[in-house]
Amino acid sequence: MLITPEQIRAARALLRLDQATLAHEAGISVITLQRLEDRHGLSNVAPATVDTVRRTLEKAGAEFIDRGVRRSVPAPEVIQSVKDDIDHIVDRGAAFLARHPPLTDDDLSDESGT
Repeated sequence: MLITPEQIRAARALLRLDQATLAHEAGISVITLQRLEDRHGLSNVAPATVDTVRRTLEKAGAEFIDRGVRRSVPAPEVIQSVKDDIDHIVDRGAAFLARHPPLTDDDLSDESGT
């Protein structure tokens, strides 16, 4: 599928990628990316470069649709992996709090009450 300069700019915005980051991830120069994002950019850049940028954006989570772009839905195993990571972080936090109870008012004041 051929993508447009507008879709590339929209995908970058959706994914919160600046030109330097996308160019680095795609293995191209920022100048090449700027040329590609220009209104007439597709005619100024090799088709293989357009394909590389498209695949890089898709890998980052963009899904190109007819005249637009949206976030792709992660695979179920990716969602489960994120949930497992969150559960692990919560368990570690709970274990830390069990070993180190929070301070009380008595811990925070001296003999005079201040």
